[in-house]
Amino acid sequence: MTEKPTENQELGTATTTQVSQGGGSEATDPELNEKGYALAVAIKKVFQSYALTVDGRDDMPCVNVGKQDLLEIAQICKTDVSLSMDMLHCLFAVDYEESIEINYILFSISHDRKMLIKTRVSAEDPQLDTVENVWSSANWFERETRDLFGVEFIGSVDTSPLLLYEGFEGNPGLRSFPLHDYEEW
Repeated sequence: MTEKPTENQELGTATTTQVSQGGGSEATDPELNEKGYALAVAIKKVFQSYALTVDGRDDMPCVNVGKQDLLEIAQICKTDVSLSMDMLHCLFAVDYEESIEINYILFSISHDRKMLIKTRVSAEDPQLDTVENVWSSANWFERETRDLFGVEFIGSVDTSPLLLYEGFEGNPGLRSFPLHDYEEW
């Protein structure tokens, strides 16, 4: 069982929780402070029947989820009273060439705490369910991610370009996007 870090432990060696099927846990190296640790414990209780990894840094626990579970987990994060993640603060993508990681920063106004949800999609077929029906602000972020990284959000109401003009070819956020060399004259 994971225990709260003692005062003698340094912040960088505090305990984090790996949530697995059936609620088992293991100690790993997290870097969570007291506020982040308390939220990680709440996340562990809420998602005890899921195979999730919980780690993080400072006051923001990070949960890695499979793309097939994202929509269900997002809904639980918003509606469960112990989490109450009522605001999608930010959504951003990271290109790892073979996959694209989608990051959701959630915030609970009532509890004054935040968490990060990460999921990955294949670079060859970057598709993911939209979370618009959970947080309506997701549409703006998803349109931006679609423009820059080419990720298609299935079920999205508005798929029009946000940053790029209609007909723009390519996705400038991807590492494979050709950048024009600057020539000094």
